[in-house]
Amino acid sequence: MENSEDIRNRFEKKVKECYAEYYDSWMKLQPRELIERESEIHAICQMAEELPELASERDMNYLLRFKNPLEVTSDAWYNNVCSLVSEDELDHVLWELRDRRDAEYDYEMEPEFYDNDTPELSM
Repeated sequence: MENSEDIRNRFEKKVKECYAEYYDSWMKLQPRELIERESEIHAICQMAEELPELASERDMNYLLRFKNPLEVTSDAWYNNVCSLVSEDELDHVLWELRDRRDAEYDYEMEPEFYDNDTPELSM
């Protein structure tokens, strides 16, 4: 029976190998194709980075059953997080922007909307 460290090492290796395959395939794409697939690529990159650190031993044991655990998790992540924005979600984001007004200090505005002098951006 494998111990926790063996499982983690095997899982990390498998995720890295899967990521390398994705990376190689992306390098063969044209810039337009990369842009069109940006959300999918972002989900894969995020899972490749965070999954080995955040997955429990139980999760790793389950995911090791798949040929490409990175595909399984990034597809699930993408479908849950990167879905179309609902009207309620967008309304909340816009309300929060107006209410907090942080964006006025973090992003450049049109000159006619500054009260006095042009503020320094905090980026």
